[in-house]
Amino acid sequence: MSSCLLSATRRQINTLRISPATPSPGRYFRTPSSRALTTATGKLEATRPYALLSYSTGASAAADRPSFFRRTASVTGRILLFTTLGFIMAAAPAYESAKTILSPPDDAASLAMFTPEDDDAKAKEAYINSHPLVAALRADPDMVESRPHMKIPETWRRHNLTGGTLMGPGKVTVPPFSWSERSGKSYVQISHVGTDLCGHEGIIHGGFLATMLDEGLARCSFPVLPFNVGMTAKLEINYKAPAMANQYLVLRATTVKAEGRKAWVEGQIETLPTEEGQQPTVLATASALFISPRQASRKLGVVNTGDSNITWHPSLSRHERNQLRGQRGFTVWFTGLSASGKSTVATALEQHLLHIGLAAYRLDGDNVRFGLNKDLGFSEKDRNENIRRIAEVAKLFADSSTIALTSFISPYRADRQIARDLHANASQSGDDALPFIEVFVDIPLEEAEKRDPKGLYKKARAGEIKDFTGISAPYEAPENPEITIRTDQLSVEDSVRKIVEYLAEKGLISQTTETR
Repeated sequence: MSSCLLSATRRQINTLRISPATPSPGRYFRTPSSRALTTATGKLEATRPYALLSYSTGASAAADRPSFFRRTASVTGRILLFTTLGFIMAAAPAYESAKTILSPPDDAASLAMFTPEDDDAKAKEAYINSHPLVAALRADPDMVESRPHMKIPETWRRHNLTGGTLMGPGKVTVPPFSWSERSGKSYVQISHVGTDLCGHEGIIHGGFLATMLDEGLARCSFPVLPFNVGMTAKLEINYKAPAMANQYLVLRATTVKAEGRKAWVEGQIETLPTEEGQQPTVLATASALFISPRQASRKLGVVNTGDSNITWHPSLSRHERNQLRGQRGFTVWFTGLSASGKSTVATALEQHLLHIGLAAYRLDGDNVRFGLNKDLGFSEKDRNENIRRIAEVAKLFADSSTIALTSFISPYRADRQIARDLHANASQSGDDALPFIEVFVDIPLEEAEKRDPKGLYKKARAGEIKDFTGISAPYEAPENPEITIRTDQLSVEDSVRKIVEYLAEKGLISQTTETR
């Protein structure tokens, strides 16, 4: 009977599954698991008397099968996954190149991006770095050093003419060193050319020299062109002497004129002197016109304001700026105790200078501490930084042909000397240093305490204010000020008159109109 029952059951079963934990619709069958088993200890232990056998009909099997939609989604998901992974792997190099173009290395970073691999390249690199001309260029604060070819993404550099094709042993041995004047007026490049760049035996091909001039003169013009982009519109070259292979060359360029989207540049290639006192040999001279394309603003995402009649003067000298503005720029530095009258006299002087048509601007201790120096306190360290920042700002005003008036306690001689030195060291080629006039507003401490318009001395005496100049902190009076004013003996008008007379006597201003 059991065999008949089992035979009948087989005809009904489509799927047979073992489900030891959860009963399902179906029948139970005794299985071999009901036998007694011998354990490792030799004892007989009974397992579960029954194992559950469940079966499902054809309908339930169909329900368990994944739907067409699920199968399609699964296949599509796998395709998208592997396609995405492949795209990421293929696009990684392009992403790195694009990232370099959008955020290229700065000038300082480009200097560290080349490491010579062979002895010849190491020797050429060392010779350039040790040359006196290089030392002089690096000592010039107006010149910015870089290696422009190293800013090109590596994947692109291999296909660049001067950065890749012509770079390497026997050609341009090491990436050229370049120095560009911040104003865009001048440019210097030093490189070594090998024997694989020749036209005639031992003589560098003229086409290579033309390429050097085209690139070098263009780089000189970039700072003065809109969006720092320019294309060669005209290039004229005159060859002066054969350029022998296996030597160092110096390219010099100067921007002679710039108007709107156009820049005119002149330059030359010469030999690098190998001995002290040796004069370079000019190998080729060139003149070029570069134009910033109209579409540069769209390509760079910059709003183009259109053409204008603004004319740029390359590296406008301080003398030229003074002539254009009709006045000289300098700094009048008021120093003295709190309540000595510094701000009062400086304000009156500013008004007088403006009334006689001279541009002047006053930097006051209280006003500056609300903005530029609001992060500083009154410790000695913070006082030093306060004066340093003001000195830098005053220097910029003076360099712009504006008369800067500063009224600060500035109690330490060393800080005032730093301010004076900043102006003295701001001299440019052909220009004098920026004038710095120290005005000591002298007043006895007792008189300052009597005035005490803010009640600061009273609080300092009571110990409510620490590090207060004249009470709990020192004031170092100037030893050799240009002007000394006793505001307890002179009126504000007389104090201003004394300063104006000094400025006129020194030729800093040409008008001595009476104060109004």
